[in-house]
Amino acid sequence: AKKQDGAVAMEMQPLKSAEGGDVEERERKRSSGPKKEKSVLQGKLTKLAVQIGKAGLVMSAVTVIILVLYFVIETFVVEGRPWLAECTPVYVQYWVKFFIIGVTVLVVAVPEGLPLAVTISLAYSVK
Repeated sequence: AKKQDGAVAMEMQPLKSAEGGDVEERERKRSSGPKKEKSVLQGKLTKLAVQIGKAGLVMSAVTVIILVLYFVIETFVVEGRPWLAECTPVYVQYWVKFFIIGVTVLVVAVPEGLPLAVTISLAYSVK
């Protein structure tokens, strides 16, 4: 403890774990261990998965935009209906449905099983 202006100030000490070692030292030991490097195939698969994910995001956004535009043009231009305040919840319900469809497209496009599929196909081709 140090005295400052008549008050007692405690210096901050690193936390000690139950084993008696510093938390920082354990973190350094954990991070300095052997790093698991990716193989060339894993690197390419990761890159491909990111590209597919970005393409899926773009396609889901395009899907939502097309559905909303189709609904607006069909409802208000072709059929000539005016925007009625009492119909606003119905319109919002349609737009939420379009958003859900876009999210579904995005979820389906994300290739979570891509590494597994490649591994299985490689195993069968080697066999």
